[in-house]
Amino acid sequence: MKSNQHIRWRMRGTMRTLVSLAALLGSGALVAVSGLGTATAATKHKVATVVFWNAYNDVTETPVMNGIVIPAFESQNPGIKVVDDTLPYNGMLQKFIAASAAGHPPSLMRSDIAWVPQLASEGVLLKTSAQPWFAAMKRAAFPGPLSTNLYKGGYYGIPLDTNTQVLFWNKADFAAANLQPPKTYAQLIADAQTLTIPSKGQHGLGVDSTDIWNVGPLVWPAGAEFTNKSWTKASGYMDAPAMVAAVQQLVTFEQSGVIGSDMVGGSGAISGETGFPTGQYAMYLDGPWATNTYKQANFTGYGMVIDPPGPGGSGSVVGGEDLVIAKNAPNMAATIKFVKFLQSPFSQLAMVAAGQMTAYRTYAASEIKVNPALSVFAQQLKTARARPVTQGYAALDAAFSNELQLMLAGKVTVAQGLQAAAQAADAALKQ
Repeated sequence: MKSNQHIRWRMRGTMRTLVSLAALLGSGALVAVSGLGTATAATKHKVATVVFWNAYNDVTETPVMNGIVIPAFESQNPGIKVVDDTLPYNGMLQKFIAASAAGHPPSLMRSDIAWVPQLASEGVLLKTSAQPWFAAMKRAAFPGPLSTNLYKGGYYGIPLDTNTQVLFWNKADFAAANLQPPKTYAQLIADAQTLTIPSKGQHGLGVDSTDIWNVGPLVWPAGAEFTNKSWTKASGYMDAPAMVAAVQQLVTFEQSGVIGSDMVGGSGAISGETGFPTGQYAMYLDGPWATNTYKQANFTGYGMVIDPPGPGGSGSVVGGEDLVIAKNAPNMAATIKFVKFLQSPFSQLAMVAAGQMTAYRTYAASEIKVNPALSVFAQQLKTARARPVTQGYAALDAAFSNELQLMLAGKVTVAQGLQAAAQAADAALKQ
């Protein structure tokens, strides 16, 4: 747990960043920044409570949301109280479905983009495209993040933030091996082997899990696909020769120590973000939040490049979150006010300072001024790929991830595992 002194230091740094970004936004944002920390006069009106579920990172994101964004909103809306309920990512989707079925959902949730079609199919979300404010939001949003809210011709959420992963490389490790950062997929594979030095406890590559978010950027460049383009069929794609070859490379790497303990996970595993600055991983893929983590840790010995392209191009993954509103949310008018505030330039660029990327093109130029490190991520987003946008994605992803765990453990061959995963994924896509 971080000390209070450390938290105060971090928030002072964030406030300096926000005062700088406020100059980009005009006097309204300056008023919002300067008003933080002042007591709001008591109101005689009944307070409307808005419950906001999310899985924000407590190191870089929660302090900004709790310490800056929400106080600014509440100071402008004294009759509304926002309850920021930060929950573990794992289980939040099912908890939202269960709470909605029981009749006591939260007001809104920061949803993984992959969850929106499933939640829409459950009938628990407000149809945002039927709201009078939706058209203006749609015009301002990037098409990619916006598309993740589409289900059967309607939209059931709005984009909140977007991101992607790029390749982080350790400058000292590369210099010691007389290497330059990889520019091709083939170079990435070769460098990962060269940079694996067991005597130093150094792995060439960190891969943080067996799910598609982590594995996709390492198989798409090889020309592999998880499904067809319309996300209706996995057989013939997830088990195709290109996927077999790409996954076999990863399995071989993990079993030979090129990939470290992060891929299998479990007790004692070291994540890429933890092991990279300490020299345990020479390369790994991560998102823009990592730059803030390293800044706070005073680690500057790294570079960033786009995911090295191969036969399938540069194939990193589109990430991000959408805001979904419970269909039967209490205090709906107050909830929508908060949703609109989270779309505002003040909120969007405040969260850019926390390492996120705006989902709105109207703020894209300003975000690079706030956080210049985002420029390589913005370049990567031009070729980044969405995970299958379908209500069956969670089951599809689990099928792939679980079978990959069995492959890594040597319990099934790669061909057998991918065939089983493809069959299970086909069933998930029919949901």
